[in-house]
Amino acid sequence: MPSYDFKTLSPVDFEVLSRDLLQRELSLTLESFTSGKDGGIDFRYALDVSATIVVQCKHYAESGFDALLHTLTKSELPKIRKLKPDRYLLTTSVPLTPNRKDEISRALEPFVKNPADIFGKDDLNNLLGKYGDIERKTIKLWLFSLPLLEDVLHSGIHNISRAELQRIRDKAKLYVQNDSFDQAVGILDTHNFCVIAGMPGIGKTILAEMLVLHYCRTGYEAIKVTHDIAEAWDLNSEGTKRLFYYDDFLGQSSIMEKLRKNEDQRILDFVHAVRGTAHTKLIMTTRETILQQAYREYEKLNRERFTDQKCVVDLTRYTRLNRARILYNHIYFSDLPPHYRAALLSDRTYLGIVDHKNYSPRIMQMLTESARLRSVPVAEYSAFFVRSLDNPLLVWEQAFDRSLSQAARNLLLLLATLPHECFTEDIEAAFQAYNLGYARAYSSSISPQDYRAALKELDGDFLKYEVQELGVLARFVNPSGSDFVRQHIERSPAELELLLSTLHYHEQLRTIWSWSTTRRDVCRMICANVPRFAELFMRTLSAAPCRVITVRRAQHERKEHWPVSIEDRLSLLVEIASSTSLNLLAVVHDNLALVEARLRDDDFDRRGVADLIAGLVSVEDRADCPWIDEIIPNYINALIDGPRWADDLRPICSLVKEQPQLFTEELIARVARSVEGLADTIWSDRYDLDSENLRDEAEALEAMSKIVPASVDEVVSNLRERADEKDESSSEDDDRLEYSSSSSSDVEGGTDQDIDSLFSTLTMKT
Repeated sequence: MPSYDFKTLSPVDFEVLSRDLLQRELSLTLESFTSGKDGGIDFRYALDVSATIVVQCKHYAESGFDALLHTLTKSELPKIRKLKPDRYLLTTSVPLTPNRKDEISRALEPFVKNPADIFGKDDLNNLLGKYGDIERKTIKLWLFSLPLLEDVLHSGIHNISRAELQRIRDKAKLYVQNDSFDQAVGILDTHNFCVIAGMPGIGKTILAEMLVLHYCRTGYEAIKVTHDIAEAWDLNSEGTKRLFYYDDFLGQSSIMEKLRKNEDQRILDFVHAVRGTAHTKLIMTTRETILQQAYREYEKLNRERFTDQKCVVDLTRYTRLNRARILYNHIYFSDLPPHYRAALLSDRTYLGIVDHKNYSPRIMQMLTESARLRSVPVAEYSAFFVRSLDNPLLVWEQAFDRSLSQAARNLLLLLATLPHECFTEDIEAAFQAYNLGYARAYSSSISPQDYRAALKELDGDFLKYEVQELGVLARFVNPSGSDFVRQHIERSPAELELLLSTLHYHEQLRTIWSWSTTRRDVCRMICANVPRFAELFMRTLSAAPCRVITVRRAQHERKEHWPVSIEDRLSLLVEIASSTSLNLLAVVHDNLALVEARLRDDDFDRRGVADLIAGLVSVEDRADCPWIDEIIPNYINALIDGPRWADDLRPICSLVKEQPQLFTEELIARVARSVEGLADTIWSDRYDLDSENLRDEAEALEAMSKIVPASVDEVVSNLRERADEKDESSSEDDDRLEYSSSSSSDVEGGTDQDIDSLFSTLTMKT
């Protein structure tokens, strides 16, 4: 039997759960009323005018039995006497002994006909065990079960730490389940992948995280992709049920921030592979505006469109009552002092908040965190809340401009150019370079203690930290904080130039170059002083990596640096040179010996080499660069030879498709023979591959055979047949869980009275 204490439920959540359980147990439909000052009724069932059943829900898990009994006798009994119901039922989250039930029964005579009509904590848990589907659809219950947390961790979650899983569970208290959850489950069960798109702060990530835990509970191994889809392709999973989760797969601010050359094709290839599998699913999130930008700039994504597989988290899907409940949850579970809560309730400020055009769950979260309100007096809290909705960046602007030291501001500006999470030791090296540059530019004094002081100053409000085996990770508390800093930089060309001039890592250059809104300024700055930036970019080619990824070995996982290959670094520099000054190509030429050595050792980045080739052949005026045409044949040969996996041949096949002028019929025939040879190798290794990998390889071979004339149809068919045989022999049961939205019966509600009643419970004992 389950053993929940129900403390993770708000009073409204508890009422909905009580209704669902009693309706099932009593085999009837209860008439629902809005929360709050209800005259003694939460639910009612009427056979006729003279015979009614009244249900009251008292969520007193924190207050205890004495407070419950006092409320029932002093406040509720007079209301019950006026109603004179034929039968009175009570549900409560308070644990009740037989003696306590008898005491309540005597206090509410003659309306409680039998102590069995009083449902305490243990009775509700018993009903949850009896009606498992109700337990499953009440996410906030099972998500906070300790045994479930252990089961999920042990089932295999890659790149999601225990601390991150705990953070997901904490966020779930604020989650209000709506139609988007059911829609996404339906899309995933039908198509195996889903793109969750929506405006910033609307709830894309929390929806994706709820879906991840939902599928983990059914036995899926969850794998979080942190940088690009290659992580998913390269992972060899021992299990047969896998779910890949790729948050912000197109970048947080711009499509150029995330997609490398041919990344769009790799994503589509992976999506097509997932579609054809029985037990693999893919969840990707992105901002709707960036998805539309991707459609405009990437022909392949535009053709695909993801029309049937796109689950859009849209404010229009949040009914007025949904929005009210989200705000209610943020206030109910917040650490706001009582007088701040009272300020929102006075003059019904919450109505204006719920109806505001800029309403979003993220802003609700930010403006109900007491740490952000230190400089906001209680008397100004309501007005500040509304002003912040008028200008959503106000909450960050106030702290950034008025409350931070210059060292803290410098650290935030620097972090906007780094990957979304980095070790603090790596950040320090980049910070010292930028802080020193700032001091020289503005004749400002600095101290060796600036970095540590800035980390401490930003803790909690702007940044959060996580202790890992190899160090402490730092990241923005909220993506909107990063958005604000980005916009601040866009408005300040001087700070942009200082950031560009003090680069310490290659990843910083890639990030700054990805900002389409500042690209023109960056190009102007580089062209104004090519020798200076050539020297700077040369240093970044050999800089240590700062990007971090979670690596799992057996049952052990830890955060490690993700190396950036010299081929990948040079391909970015070629792109920058093509847009600014071809003189930068001298830096590329000076480092080609490193690439040649890696080619000879057969230890090179195939995607990076393909990107480098594509960049070099796109250089329009190559009169002074005869070396370009000299090296390309050698690079192409390296890409054709010695593939170990299907993924090894994807880069050369993409080049055949995108740069056909580079390939003679003889070269294309060589690529085709390489694909055929690889197919034979994969078939000979078929007994070592599980059904998912068999289908992955079949999908990849088939896709490549459509580009080059490789005869692999028979192998592809055999691989898929072998995968089906493995699935049949495993005889896995379909353990899909069905969910429905708990609030589906009242989503059409949302009058001022409904919302007033909801928020009135914040002033009542619960």
